[in-house]
Amino acid sequence: MTRALLLLVAGCLLAGCAATPRPPAPAPDVLAARWSAQRAALLGIAGFTLRGRAAIHQGRAGGSVSLRWVQADTAADLWLMAPLGQGTFHLSSDSQGVALSTPDGRRHTALDLETLMQTHLKWSLPIDGARYWVRGVPDPRAPVTNLQLDASGRLAELDQGGWHLRVLEYQPPQGFSLPKRLVLSAGEVRIRLAIDHWDLTLK
Repeated sequence: MTRALLLLVAGCLLAGCAATPRPPAPAPDVLAARWSAQRAALLGIAGFTLRGRAAIHQGRAGGSVSLRWVQADTAADLWLMAPLGQGTFHLSSDSQGVALSTPDGRRHTALDLETLMQTHLKWSLPIDGARYWVRGVPDPRAPVTNLQLDASGRLAELDQGGWHLRVLEYQPPQGFSLPKRLVLSAGEVRIRLAIDHWDLTLK
């Protein structure tokens, strides 16, 4: 192929790309309606089981775990499985209180899960609020300082309770649109979640 023909083909391709318009952004009222429907659907989830992986960084320290999270209304059970046979941490919270079981067989209690996590894991996450965030919806009991939506009317970014949430990718389990990859950060703590499986319980 001659140089002139190559230039002609390249020019045609560039012209074709330039002529392909981007889809227009949804009108604000359309976006608001999509978000209202998405939010109502997500708040209609009574409980869930999710499985995935978490990469946790605090300052220069960091690590990764496999994760299983079972949420039944306000009761939560989280299993954090450390790599290379280092064992499993089990966090639980229900009407009877909160507890953390460590790989050495010990059971620790405190007034809240955040205190337990900070004391024994050296990082923490507000589980009571995060049970909403991982679904891609703000905690309805707390004020929101920033909320951004994507073109489909789903949560893209959120600032609430001193934490910043960014949803990188969604997936469609059981007819819902739920996060697949997200990042939670506050101060020096940064948690990247990759959710491989959702199992939902509806109200």
